Amino acid sequence: MRVIGITGGIGSGKTTVVNMFKSYGVPLFIADDEAKLILAKDQAVINKVKLLLGDDAYVKIDGVEQPNRKFIASKVFNDKELLKELNKIIHPAVRLKFNDWVAAQDAVYGMYEAAILYESGGDSICDSVVLITAPRSVRVQRVMARDKVTEEEVIARMENQWTELKKLNKAEFVLPNKDIEQTKRFVCYLNDFLLNN
Repeated sequence: MRVIGITGGIGSGKTTVVNMFKSYGVPLFIADDEAKLILAKDQAVINKVKLLLGDDAYVKIDGVEQPNRKFIASKVFNDKELLKELNKIIHPAVRLKFNDWVAAQDAVYGMYEAAILYESGGDSICDSVVLITAPRSVRVQRVMARDKVTEEEVIARMENQWTELKKLNKAEFVLPNKDIEQTKRFVCYLNDFLLNN
């Protein structure tokens, strides 16, 4: 199975595009979802995160220990070194899950979706990469509405990702995602291309 990476800056609309590919029956591995599961369930990861960020990185809800996402975000999005260390804990665990997932698939191609695909070196396990793009102002508005955060908080998150230009120079496919109907057409064409080439 060919592995097609799919990425884009925060607010570019990756989830919308991924769901369009899913409607064509394309197998999808969502790295961020797997990372959240690992952060909540993998005891070795939990122990390392506590060592890195302190016990406040987790809270008990109804007797069950859960990641304190707001606390974790407040620590790492303002400290590039801390973010790098957190990623060193989580990314190898995600990679192991991904390898198991690939072994279980039977399709022409599958997609590996990751917000920080290039930053984490995830593109090295992909045969090619699709970059989802959208104007910066649109991306900021989407994230503010989705996450109920300020413009400053969105920009702080953006600063921890590669610029769109840097990603454009590496991606094999670019999929603009501003107009939903146009995006649907792009996904349809790209799915046909990937199935037949």
